[in-house]
Parts: sequence; structure tokens; C-alpha cells
Amino acid sequence: MKFLLSLIMFFSFGFASEELVLDSANSFITTMRGARNAPIKELIEQSKATIIFPSVKKVGFVVGGMGGDGIMVVGNINSPSEILPVSISGGSIGIQLGYEDSSLVLFIFKDSIIYDIKDAKITLDTKLSVAFGDIGRNYSKVSDFKFSSDIYAYAANDGFFAGASFGGAVISAKDEILKQSGYAYEQLISSASKLLGQ
Repeated sequence: MKFLLSLIMFFSFGFASEELVLDSANSFITTMRGARNAPIKELIEQSKATIIFPSVKKVGFVVGGMGGDGIMVVGNINSPSEILPVSISGGSIGIQLGYEDSSLVLFIFKDSIIYDIKDAKITLDTKLSVAFGDIGRNYSKVSDFKFSSDIYAYAANDGFFAGASFGGAVISAKDEILKQSGYAYEQLISSASKLLGQ
């Protein structure tokens, strides 16, 4: 009986992981297609890792927070060195009221952030520079764009960043590595090519 329960749990986890990777692949495409002015090619090629949350729920009433599960793709998304499940929680919303749900994509430009997430967790605080939203809109051509922040964040919902403070938000990795094979994985590694029209 114990063996049967273990087997059921194993396959349930496998299906859940596949679904998370597939949802992340689809969300990555949807979110970045909506960011028309973003230097997508440069973000993909130059970032150290990409974190994708298919759904981050944000609730606020004077104080509030956010939460969601996703994946961290270490290395180039076309040929990652590893893929880890991650979660985001906490954060302060100030005086904004209401409820928001959006996919969220974070491009990581600092190796130490990856190490901290893999070791346990990292808190987004004033020590890190984070650029939110349509960061490429003021540049006449992509070659003018200089990556000076540690993290570049994009959301599918244009209003997701409005009035929000990510100070205190925690990104943590789960103690497992997702498999780099199967349909969901293939969709993930091809997502960058789809965005770039290759």
C-alpha cells in the first residue's frame, strides 16, 4: 500500500512539474510579446538566468502582499544548464487596494542573485536594483540600451506594477531540479526562438 501511494505521489508530482514548465513557457511568450519596446534579444542573450511566474497574485488593503510559483532557468533559455522550481511571496503594496493576477518575468543579470536563490532564498531589497515595466521605450534603437540594473521585470498585466513596492518580496528555490526533457521542456527552450521569429 505504501509503495502504491508513493508511486501515485511520484506521478502526480511529475505531472504538476510538467504543467508548471509548460505554463511558464506559454507565459514567457505572452508576457514578452506584450512588452513591445523591450530589448528582448539582448535580455535573453545577456541575462544570467530567467525567472518565470505564470501567475502571481497580489492583494492589498493598506498593507498586502503577493504569491506565486514558477521556474528559474539558469543560463540561456535556449540551452539552460538547469531548471529549478521557485516561489515568490511577501512584498508590501502600500495604500493600493484590490486584487491583481499576472504573469511575471524576471531577467537576472547578477550571478550572486542566482547563488542566493539556489542556496535558500533572496529578499528583494534596496541592495538590489530592479527595473520594472517597459524599460526600452525611451531608446531610439536597441544599441542605445545599457543594462545597469540587477533585475529587469515584466508583467503581462500593465497595471501590475502600479503603486506596488517589491521591497521585502522573497524569491526562494525548492529543493529539486526539474527534468530537461519532454514536451514541456521542448516548448520552454523553443520559446525564445518563437519570440525572436526564428
